Amino acid sequence: MKDLIKMLVALALYGGLAPILGGWLAPRRLWQRAVFAGMLVLTIMRPGNFMMMIGSIETYRGHTKGYEISLIEVLALALLFAVRRGSNGSPSGRIPGLGWYLLWCGVSMLSIFGSYEPTYALMAMSRFAKGAIIFAAAAVYLRDEKDLRWAVGALAGALFHHGLLCLKMRLLDGSWQVKGWFEHQNPMAMWCYLSALPVLALMLEPKVKGRLFWLCVAGYGGAGLCILLSVSRAALAAYAVGSMMLLLAAWLRGPNLRVTMVSVMGAIGAVVVLVFALDSFKARLNEVEQSSEVVEEDLRDILNKQSAAMLRASPLTGIGWNNFGVANSRPRGGEFSEILEEWDQERGFTIYDENYYANPLTESLYWLWLAETGWLGFGSFIVFAVMTVWWALRNAWQRRGTLMGAVALSFLIGLTICYSHGTVERILTQTKNLSHWLMLAGMVAGMERLRRVGR
Repeated sequence: MKDLIKMLVALALYGGLAPILGGWLAPRRLWQRAVFAGMLVLTIMRPGNFMMMIGSIETYRGHTKGYEISLIEVLALALLFAVRRGSNGSPSGRIPGLGWYLLWCGVSMLSIFGSYEPTYALMAMSRFAKGAIIFAAAAVYLRDEKDLRWAVGALAGALFHHGLLCLKMRLLDGSWQVKGWFEHQNPMAMWCYLSALPVLALMLEPKVKGRLFWLCVAGYGGAGLCILLSVSRAALAAYAVGSMMLLLAAWLRGPNLRVTMVSVMGAIGAVVVLVFALDSFKARLNEVEQSSEVVEEDLRDILNKQSAAMLRASPLTGIGWNNFGVANSRPRGGEFSEILEEWDQERGFTIYDENYYANPLTESLYWLWLAETGWLGFGSFIVFAVMTVWWALRNAWQRRGTLMGAVALSFLIGLTICYSHGTVERILTQTKNLSHWLMLAGMVAGMERLRRVGR
């Protein structure tokens, strides 16, 4: 009965609210900006505050546990209706990359044939295919620099809020690895550095002044605080490297008072924040070092071995989208579960079958796609990812010296780091990070769309 009610609510949201809201938004450009800013801010909220799930299987350890209904998707659909109905300066023509993204979803869905649980593959298909709505909405939303200012300003405000939230969790709640309103500290840290780089890009632009500049300062500082309190080493490195690359690019364009001021502010802020969280970070490094001394291989390596075995078993289409949690666990995935069991046995553990009924997923995004969707699904995802990086590079170069070019450079750096981070983290499979990534990639596609029509 609950799922039936949720289905009716979903029908009302997607089929009723979205087109009605879209019609109202069509002549109101300012409200369209506010809606897209709201979509970006929703990615920091707890999942239960903006989404619900139909047919949820809470006991399954896969990356999709049901059919998700997201308010972000509803707002994205409304934006698509608004731009389609309104005459507000949006360029016509196809959305760059949308066809490739849908191709990736379609090719990955071929893995349903021969999968362990076809229903789980349908859940993944529903989730990722609907992500195309978010990607398309972000692409058609971006039409000029004012749109860009609203979007990056929303990211800055969300970062500042989350910095205060994480500070409260550390000082008042006594948390060590702070995770904010995310499921885990690593997704939060990745969300932070991806958001912080376009915020920094605006800070470095002399044209950005007044409240927006100081909001960006607060947001960028909040991102650094969140990452340090999360004790995520990879995210801290990404934040530092990405920031230094943007600062270097700003100095190469020509030093000015703004660049000098931001560089000095960044150095002072880094010292202050680092001193504040240095003890926790050292403790985390010591913990990791002690763990690495005990075993030659860690759990990540073993799970990647499971992935490789699955790929060998089904190289073209994989063992089934969203089926990794079934394939690597007993009772149905005994041949792959044995890889983990042998590792545990070598470490002196007694093997009981019931302990291997819900084995964890590989942490690598790419090994996950290889195992679940084979070379076809993996290859089509890589094509889409490379295209987003190429568009960011081309727009950063051709729009150099403009605000949009500076943000394109930040997207280029951020997406490159994010895709590299995917080798050790499957963060982009999580609902909030997936939506966030698709909005940023969609804005890159929007820049490319504008470039192609010569605007």
